[in-house]
Amino acid sequence: MNEIMKKIYGIAILCAVLLPLVSCGGDPVEPEPTPVGPEPETRTLTFVLPEFTIGEGEEAPDILKTAWKAGDQIVVHGEYAKNQVTVTLAAGDISGDGKTATVTVENLYPYKREDCTSTLYASYPAELVNNLKHCFFYSQFSSTNAQIMAACNNGDTFQFQNICGILAMTAEGGLGGYTLSTPKKDALGYEFLQVKITDNEQNYKQYVGNPVIQMDGTVNGDEILIFLPEGTSFPAGFVMKFKEGDDYTKIYKYNHPVEIARGSIVNIGDITAEIQHYDNPFSSDVKDLDASGNANCYVITEPGSYKFKAVFGNESKSFIPDVESAEILWETWNDASEVTPNSVLAAASFAEDFIILRTPDTLKPGNAMVVAKDAAGKILWSWHIWVPATKIVTANFSGVMIKDMMDRNLGALVATTATDEPIDPTSFGMMYQWGRKDPFTAAGALGSSSPATYAGVPEEVAPGQITLEESIANPRLLGHINNGDWCLISNDEYWADAEKTIYDPCPPGYRVSQKNTAAPFWSADLSAQAGWSINTAAGWLKIGTPDPAIFPIAGYRDDYEVGGLAKVGVRTLYWTSQASSEAKGPGADLRSDKGTYVFGSAPKARLGSVRCVVE
Repeated sequence: MNEIMKKIYGIAILCAVLLPLVSCGGDPVEPEPTPVGPEPETRTLTFVLPEFTIGEGEEAPDILKTAWKAGDQIVVHGEYAKNQVTVTLAAGDISGDGKTATVTVENLYPYKREDCTSTLYASYPAELVNNLKHCFFYSQFSSTNAQIMAACNNGDTFQFQNICGILAMTAEGGLGGYTLSTPKKDALGYEFLQVKITDNEQNYKQYVGNPVIQMDGTVNGDEILIFLPEGTSFPAGFVMKFKEGDDYTKIYKYNHPVEIARGSIVNIGDITAEIQHYDNPFSSDVKDLDASGNANCYVITEPGSYKFKAVFGNESKSFIPDVESAEILWETWNDASEVTPNSVLAAASFAEDFIILRTPDTLKPGNAMVVAKDAAGKILWSWHIWVPATKIVTANFSGVMIKDMMDRNLGALVATTATDEPIDPTSFGMMYQWGRKDPFTAAGALGSSSPATYAGVPEEVAPGQITLEESIANPRLLGHINNGDWCLISNDEYWADAEKTIYDPCPPGYRVSQKNTAAPFWSADLSAQAGWSINTAAGWLKIGTPDPAIFPIAGYRDDYEVGGLAKVGVRTLYWTSQASSEAKGPGADLRSDKGTYVFGSAPKARLGSVRCVVE
């Protein structure tokens, strides 16, 4: 009985559903008609070009759009992107002065609102329009470096407004493409730019997304026009790099604030005289000096162009802020010859957070110092560039310093040879106050108290101790105190024993040797070690067997006068990385005139030699 009732109930429901579709005679019933939306309109529309604000006495740039042309395309829309119409102007649509264009447009769907009288919206140029599904009264563009415009209707007239302002300048010389950027990586434009324009000027709003921090373009004759959106700001100015072929070869820097307002022109003027040569660090012929790590010293063995990151020593992750330029501070050939400027390095420059170096076509062995400066000319950091005359060999040398080490002093152009002939003074290398990264010249000849000659900024001696900051800003300044530290505030971590520091003077992969009394060279009595030999007439000593390490007797400097080398060929001092006291640093203090060849200490203000070991 229950199953029968369920079937009857189901049939009753089915009849209730089908009954409205069938007449009493069984014929189908017509469904209710679907409501019809507004009919598309056909209207004759007039499009009016806007004006840019031109400075008094100035003319509008040639490529600025001041007249409609046949083929120009304008997008007109209401609420939905699917209903937008692309209008292509014909010659007959355009007024004699080109300021207006009038054309009949079909299939328009006005968008009516109570808060404004405008019902249609227009955007130009059509190829840059990227409207969303619901347009409403918005125009969205896919690029900003163009003369983009938008408008709302007032009846059948559209008065366009410029969305961008213009950064304008001129430059002679047939420049090619350019790239614009700013020192602070400010936004130049956007991949997404949407603006709201209605009959109420207060309704103008701008929505942006995906900022562009580098903008490319081309020079039109001598004219450069860059379209930038409302509110673009460059507090620190901007930089433009210009191409010759596929490579950047010239650069222009504008170091003043820039503010962009829509519909106006910021005219920089003629920049021809201020455009400079540009060394592109990303050119294929520029080699990386820091491919194996960053340091305060780099070795160059072949002529060419080179680069390294402008960082503090071996701190590879933090670029030095506010660098504006780089230059060669001084050069030496490590002897008493008169040094020709730009002989060791031909040029130094700064770009894209890199120091870029160029050598002469024929390599000249020597040492040079390159500095990075800020806009005011203050030295922010410095680097020692080492150009040896012969290949640097790294070997164990019978474990003289336990670790593998170089075959020569830091900065030496050649390795010292153990012969009866006087040693080559270019094997002395450079000299260092303990804990400093910056080198000073050693003797120009064996037995001389005069340092090797140099070209460039001269050395100075401070009246007393200096600060660490002063030593960085003045890498040619020697600080001192009698029998003590060059630095006003002693710090044993400048050359830390545990690991290489940002003040270590050695090249990538090397460091100042650590103190290790098990090493023959750092022993209590070096002369008691195997392979010991000394020749004061020739100016060398050696230690180790069967493969000895040879060292020049380079003297030292501590009379705190410019020059002032002492005991060249008689005594020598080699630093280690561990400091022994606030006033003194430890090292091998080797004195042939006293007959003592021991591990000891010396004032940190004294200038001694460094033999780099592998990290």
